[in-house]
Amino acid sequence: MANDQEYLPQISSTNQQLDKLMKWNVDKRVECRLEGTGFDTYLKYARLTVKHDFAMLNAILACYKKGRFIFSKWKYVLGLEDVLRITGLPIDGNPVTGSNLDSRELAWKIFGIVEYNKGTKCSLSWLKSNFEIVPPQLDGKEIDKYVIAYMLYLLGACILPDKSRDKVCLMYLHTLENVDNVKNYAFGAAMLAHLQNAIEGFSESPKSKRFCGDAAFLTVAIMEYIPELAYKLMKRNNFAKPDKFPLLIGWGEVYKQRLESKYRASMEEYVDVLKNIEEVTWQPYARLTESFLPDWLKPQLIMRLSRTVMICFNYVAYHRPDKCIKKFGFRKVDLSACGKVKRHQTKAMSGPEQVDYSTKQYVLDWECRHIYLIQCIDVLPNSPTPDLDEPNPNSFAMRSSTTPEDAPAPGQTATPASSAFMATPFGHMPTPSLIEKDGWSEAQVNIEDEEVQTSEAQVRTSQAQACITQITQAVQTPPSQLVFSVIDQEAEPSTLPWPVLQHSSTADPSISHQASPSCNPPLAASQDQQSAAAPAELAEAAKPPVINSLPSIATNSESEDNPSSQSPQLQTPIGWPPNGKLTFNWVRCLMSVFDWASRHLEPTQLPDVFPVEVFDSLVLCASKILHKEANCVTIDNLAPESRVIVVGDLHGQLHDLLFLLHDAGFPSENRFFVFNGDYVDRGAWGLESFLILLAWKVFMPKRVYLLRGNHESKYCTSVYGFKNEVLTKYGDRCKHVYCKCLGCFKDLPLASIIGKHVYTAHGGIFRHMPVMPKKSRGKKRHKIGFNPDPNSLSLGSVEELNKARRSVLDPPWEGPNLIPGDVLWSDPSMTYGLSLNTERGIGLLWGPDCTEAFLKKFQLKLIIRSHEGPDAREKRPGLGGMDEGYTIDHIVESGKLITLFSAPDYPQFQGTNERYKNKGAYIILEPPNFDDPVFHSFEAITPRPKANPFYNFEEVIDSDEELDFTSMVTSP
Repeated sequence: MANDQEYLPQISSTNQQLDKLMKWNVDKRVECRLEGTGFDTYLKYARLTVKHDFAMLNAILACYKKGRFIFSKWKYVLGLEDVLRITGLPIDGNPVTGSNLDSRELAWKIFGIVEYNKGTKCSLSWLKSNFEIVPPQLDGKEIDKYVIAYMLYLLGACILPDKSRDKVCLMYLHTLENVDNVKNYAFGAAMLAHLQNAIEGFSESPKSKRFCGDAAFLTVAIMEYIPELAYKLMKRNNFAKPDKFPLLIGWGEVYKQRLESKYRASMEEYVDVLKNIEEVTWQPYARLTESFLPDWLKPQLIMRLSRTVMICFNYVAYHRPDKCIKKFGFRKVDLSACGKVKRHQTKAMSGPEQVDYSTKQYVLDWECRHIYLIQCIDVLPNSPTPDLDEPNPNSFAMRSSTTPEDAPAPGQTATPASSAFMATPFGHMPTPSLIEKDGWSEAQVNIEDEEVQTSEAQVRTSQAQACITQITQAVQTPPSQLVFSVIDQEAEPSTLPWPVLQHSSTADPSISHQASPSCNPPLAASQDQQSAAAPAELAEAAKPPVINSLPSIATNSESEDNPSSQSPQLQTPIGWPPNGKLTFNWVRCLMSVFDWASRHLEPTQLPDVFPVEVFDSLVLCASKILHKEANCVTIDNLAPESRVIVVGDLHGQLHDLLFLLHDAGFPSENRFFVFNGDYVDRGAWGLESFLILLAWKVFMPKRVYLLRGNHESKYCTSVYGFKNEVLTKYGDRCKHVYCKCLGCFKDLPLASIIGKHVYTAHGGIFRHMPVMPKKSRGKKRHKIGFNPDPNSLSLGSVEELNKARRSVLDPPWEGPNLIPGDVLWSDPSMTYGLSLNTERGIGLLWGPDCTEAFLKKFQLKLIIRSHEGPDAREKRPGLGGMDEGYTIDHIVESGKLITLFSAPDYPQFQGTNERYKNKGAYIILEPPNFDDPVFHSFEAITPRPKANPFYNFEEVIDSDEELDFTSMVTSP
């Protein structure tokens, strides 16, 4: 075994922070307000002055593999029942979600002060220094800000420690703002989601020595199941296990006894125990009395048998009690009556994943958690026989009669074959109330005969889906926008091609959407087709499109953007519609064919499924539409029910684009899209990504808007791969295709104004250009280049933007036409003023004062720009990173400046072993003013299909470095 110190995890909630926590002299008034929240457990634990046992913790983490702990021949999965009994944190209730958009504003509202220049986090030391001492004259609600500060400190130091170690996210304030309501949030589920993410991250790269999870809970949970580990801790076998709620306090006292004895086992000793254990307690809490839990927590025990998601803002983990059902005293489970917990395809791992903390789909899973109850089949020998309550007729109950084969032998007690609701050591597990909203139907399924279980399971699935559809109303998502697919129960979530719950574009009732039978991967079926069609679609997922066939394409009803109700038949290879009008099904089939081709065809075979003739027709139609649009398009045809989705850089990451479109919902009558440029380069499927967006533009020109990015230029595409991509994919017609793409790039608008208050552009704001005097006879007209005097720079106007000449292959860095370069290449800065972007060699740098001036000048509230990924932000001190897919760079009196980046795990090809692993994001702007952004983050689709880069990603200059001006073309 390696030296103890070699791989010891570096806990984010370090002993140093625990020491500070122990030294926090908590006021009695604060302590009283914490009672019954679960946070009081950690207060009492801190007073025990217990420190982490790094040797034990590291030995436990070394046994984690593929979503579970493996100790010798035993497997173990952390569960919500562990959290409830050990910490007392609620495991049921409101999901711990929210937004960090206005976290600093909320911090100012609660505390009256904020830590200077710390973004959306504050340091733990700042909290302690400012809020440890409570003025004696305060009483009642007046001390709540001190209570909130201490709870925030507990989150950062113990419960949800941050990887930055000495900081805590202010976004948690959304759940702590009302102290009386804190216990109604499922902080226990959030803690377990956060912990599982930390365990996964550490197991993937143990040498990084980074682990930021609730270490105290983890060690206690394992010791509850493995007594030998506790014996090794105490160096004796005769001590009594803690039996008082919460168990964390009892085990803390055990730790304290160990410290007083000055005995400490080494990591090798702990590892030896875990590798050779002979005794495992499968029902560790059987020793506890019925009065162990407080009455207000007992109803939450039902969550222990629920397969659901656990949410902690930007983390999601899957609660899978069926993976270790022995700890409940059962041998088997039946999943036929259990809804499949959907998994958004973001990261190929069995445990947690990072998600957008405001994503409604995950909240929906949490709302449906009582439907997903596992069905216990067989009781372990020598385990207590469950004494079942009679089922509640108003609940979704699954029961099974005892068959003759299962009849008990004489003298034995009959044991029901299955039940979703089992007795607990604390009495009967309460039957959950599935539906409490007025007007909602209630479902009950009784299986009386084993021979008809298959058909009954279908009934259960159908009724469960009906209930889920109704539950979606609770999160205010129209049922017409949701499609549920029946998924093979044996399939692992990470292998599913698409999420089980998918947005469809049926929000427009005038449009009927059905997928072509030849399109792959399978897309969500309509609600009347889902039960029978979805499994067949999954089975067909790997089959190629039918070549030279005429599949039957469903028709689109008339709409504003598709007046033709008759959809033509399409050939695969894809053909251009005879009437020249695209349909929804044509576009969706194009997406599916490109996805399939990326997985099964060589790049040189792309013309086999998308011929040059079809390419020419699509680009010509799109260019005609784009050419007529202004430099700054105005999107003001918004209805009260409209939504606007803003998308940042995509960079040829086709599969992430497809996921984004499914996740956000396809463009429709009331769903607008604004794409903010950089569709190509760096990724392997820039051409396919760009063509899909052009198809949507042609199909819905007044609902889809494509803006230009700096990579939509001849220079960038020559350096970062798009040119070579086209040359590879289209063979002898490659130059023709590349030139057509460049021509289309020149027609892309530069910016947009959404509603009346939101400005979007790829790079950002732009300068005022002085009026050039008319050319005098015999005198040469001098170019206005990079003026070395920054004091001469001032902000431009929308009128100047619309007059700029955008139809250039490369935006000029000198001369009278500098506005396109500013709009595409400029960057924000924390330094006040407007200056030249000497780092890039083109465009501007602007500070918060310029953001305020720009917003105020044009009566705006929001600027959304893109242009900077995680690699670029790594080199920008003072500005936030791109880990979440977006940053809020400036908060000023008139509004905000946001940088949005929609390419997760960027760049696709990286020259170092350690990837950025950033998330992508998109923004939803909602009525009435469309100026309050809702962020949706997502991770990359994995695994990506194998592909070769089209540029030398190990040697090519970074996009932040100075450009080679001599190779840029500034003429048309």
